[in-house]
Amino acid sequence: MHELILNLASSMANRRLSHRLAAIGSVLILLTMTAGCNATTTAQNFANVITGILNIAKAEVPALPPADGAIVAQWTTRGTTLEGQLETCITSASAAGGKKAAFLACFNTFAAGIASPSELAQLRVLSAGSQNKVQLWVTAIVLGVNAALTSFGGTTAATPQVVAGKPASHQNLVALARRIGIDPAYGF
Repeated sequence: MHELILNLASSMANRRLSHRLAAIGSVLILLTMTAGCNATTTAQNFANVITGILNIAKAEVPALPPADGAIVAQWTTRGTTLEGQLETCITSASAAGGKKAAFLACFNTFAAGIASPSELAQLRVLSAGSQNKVQLWVTAIVLGVNAALTSFGGTTAATPQVVAGKPASHQNLVALARRIGIDPAYGF
């Protein structure tokens, strides 16, 4: 099962833009699939989904208007740094005995960083089209983190809004799940 998750996450970056919008279904499926796994495997599987979403965002930065692309590139770089810290935290938590509370702390730290008000403030100055894409990526990442938090007994975080009053659409989330290679029928 772990190889399937890794293959799906790595193939995400190779999918066509038209299938870009459905990572949330993958997170929900991943939550179901990891129910019988040990805590380390569960944490790594959630981290792989987050990595996949960040890879999609990074791959799409060049298609954004240059001014927007520069801002989004800063956010994806921060996300990649946070994801690297998450991976290190997961490795350390695993080496320390693999307690759920340790993995919960890893994902809480990632969630606080990726959705910090200062990080999101810069995304609110993007053009409308860029904001919609970024809202999708932020939503997908937060839903992935929330699934991990729930799995480890934590409290979920609210999905921050990049575009006031305009959350990511269900259709866009389904398309992102398809881009990752997961059947969006689960959990939708």
